Amino acid sequence: MRLLRLIISLLLAVAVTVALPLPAQAADVGVPGPSFAGDNVETPTADKAQSKLWFQDGSWWGLLWSASSSATKIHRLDAATQGWLETETVVDARLNARGDALWDAKDGKLYVVSGTTVVSEWNSPPSHEAVTSGSAKLHRYSYNASTKTYSEDKGFPVTLHRGSTESITVAKDSVGKLWVTYTVVSSDNSNRVYVNRSTTSDTEWGTPFVLPTTNAQVHHDDISAVTSFQGDKIGIMWSNQRKGQTRFYFAIHQDGNPDKSWQTEVAYGGGINCTGGCANDHLNLRQLTSDGSGRLYAAIKTANRQIGQTLVALLVRDGKGQWTSAQFGAVEDVHTRPMVMIDEEHGQVWMFAVAPEEGGTIYYKKAPLDNVSFAPGAGTPIISSSTDTDINDPTSTKQSVNGQTGLVVLASARKNARYWHAYVNLVD
Repeated sequence: MRLLRLIISLLLAVAVTVALPLPAQAADVGVPGPSFAGDNVETPTADKAQSKLWFQDGSWWGLLWSASSSATKIHRLDAATQGWLETETVVDARLNARGDALWDAKDGKLYVVSGTTVVSEWNSPPSHEAVTSGSAKLHRYSYNASTKTYSEDKGFPVTLHRGSTESITVAKDSVGKLWVTYTVVSSDNSNRVYVNRSTTSDTEWGTPFVLPTTNAQVHHDDISAVTSFQGDKIGIMWSNQRKGQTRFYFAIHQDGNPDKSWQTEVAYGGGINCTGGCANDHLNLRQLTSDGSGRLYAAIKTANRQIGQTLVALLVRDGKGQWTSAQFGAVEDVHTRPMVMIDEEHGQVWMFAVAPEEGGTIYYKKAPLDNVSFAPGAGTPIISSSTDTDINDPTSTKQSVNGQTGLVVLASARKNARYWHAYVNLVD
């Protein structure tokens, strides 16, 4: 009888436990934005190396897909309502076009390189038809402060590359030359990192060429990114996942030197900050200008798969060309799509990543620029939703941020076809 009473008590306890209400879901973090449903657009804030936002004339601006116009258009973020206001400026009406935006404050011009994209997986290269279709185009816009509008300049867009790529980015050097980089997938698996540059004007461009280094042959899943740094240099970083490589490389071009004069460094892999599965096709670059050394910060993802190993890291190149790394997340944190931002005014580096790898929540961590070290774990949520559970592909601006600009991160949820963003007030 005593045993029977004990069994009955245990059953009642289980019943009470089951009857208890489930914990309430956490409140959404961030701001839901416009819908991009209806046109089969799936990842409008991709790709990893690109920047869709810029800050200018007291406002944040972005390249967002307009469902009503079926095109990517320039939008302005209303600071009071935190809503994205659609302008009349169409950038690209192609469904699979993804853009990289560069605001040039010196010349007062907005540059957007917009290329049709292919999706490549490690074991599934894109089809020949997908690679050869489409193109990459350069747009240039002038800004009207009285009307708060952008208009495309005469002679644009300019076609830079015929065919599709996974990612294309743009930078401008100290002598006014524009540079772009992208990877090209070939049917014979001779995939390469390509470079192109403007010549006598923004509308005149040379012939694209393979980056002149023995490490420019890459896996079909690799990408590259370009940035200006140290006031007089262009840098190109790329992943190389080929067997025997598994490194992130960095090539440097001195402004004004011959186009094919480059010096190449290993930033990560081959015993430099990492041994083993060191490369994946995830990278995002930012430069630091305030201290005169021209430090570079690169958010990268590795191919490690063992618990405790680094999956996402921040690489730092100092003024003397030395690379160091700091772990942002371990394999068990399942981060992806890392992005880095720099707050020079407060001496902080902000880093963002998505978890889990199929999409979900965007997390952040921050650290001093002069002593980069991140706490273990996933980080702090900055964009998360109880209904849009696949938020992914964070993007922001190439510019450094400060108390005047604040910090904006834009992302997209694929299943429900909706934008999300977060605004961080950086005022002391």
